[in-house]
Amino acid sequence: AKLHGVKREQVLLGCGSTEILRMAAGAFLRPGKRLIQANPTFEAMEHYAQAAGAEVVSLRLTPQFAHDLEAMSDRLDEHTALVYICNPNNPTGTLTPRADLELFIKRLPANTQILIDEAYHHYAGESARYQSFIDRPVDNERVIVTRTFSQVYGLAALRLGYAVSSPKVLQLVRAHATEQNVNGVVAQAAMAALEDTDSVRDSVKRNADDRQEFRNSAMVRMLKPIDSHANFVMMDTHHPAQEVIDHFQKNQVLIGPHFPAMDTHIRVSLGTRPEMVRFWRVWDMLHYTQMHM
Repeated sequence: AKLHGVKREQVLLGCGSTEILRMAAGAFLRPGKRLIQANPTFEAMEHYAQAAGAEVVSLRLTPQFAHDLEAMSDRLDEHTALVYICNPNNPTGTLTPRADLELFIKRLPANTQILIDEAYHHYAGESARYQSFIDRPVDNERVIVTRTFSQVYGLAALRLGYAVSSPKVLQLVRAHATEQNVNGVVAQAAMAALEDTDSVRDSVKRNADDRQEFRNSAMVRMLKPIDSHANFVMMDTHHPAQEVIDHFQKNQVLIGPHFPAMDTHIRVSLGTRPEMVRFWRVWDMLHYTQMHM
């Protein structure tokens, strides 16, 4: 709360930010209600919505790989209880402009909540296109913003995430928390992580450098990755994605899963320099890459 300049009752902790998504689904979704989301996006919310018996409407991204807010607006009605926006989006690493999101929020029905997942916030950078809804909030009780300690803080296995919203909304969400959802080890680690601003700054810079290096290596091979604002990159292989994924697995390199909505794209997490050298070595072993080399 002190970090973001909000009241304590505006913060809700969870066992990873995925538990916050589950709590939100439990609070707002049920049979007869609808979740609207992008396709592809982080898949957890869809699973929780289905478990709650809600309808899930998944809409393709724009040609710029942003959330198609116009298409989402067209599906808003009295049955729409929750809209999920992952920004930067996972798996594409792309941004949906802040100005567009503000207009979209103004059009939301009174009974519709919007959850903005900012798991990759630190990698996005401040710009006219992207600004956090925690750091620069809008005066709207329908907005829930989530963050995680799994990414830039490196605490994924320990599980800690949080939401920032109005006390009234979080009271509804908190009712769906597990009784003991945050462990003492991660609480201590998170407090240390919040104080270690130098490591956060260094990690963000290193990730930006690694992203550029990946882009350079891809362009040399006549590939054009999607412009990423996260710690992973998605790129079009121009061949069936599952075929490429299987090739990497056979050569002891694991990359992201297959996303049917983007059937020829692969999602690659940015690793250490030796890991990325290994990635490109295995890529160059693909039989059809020789035609481009």
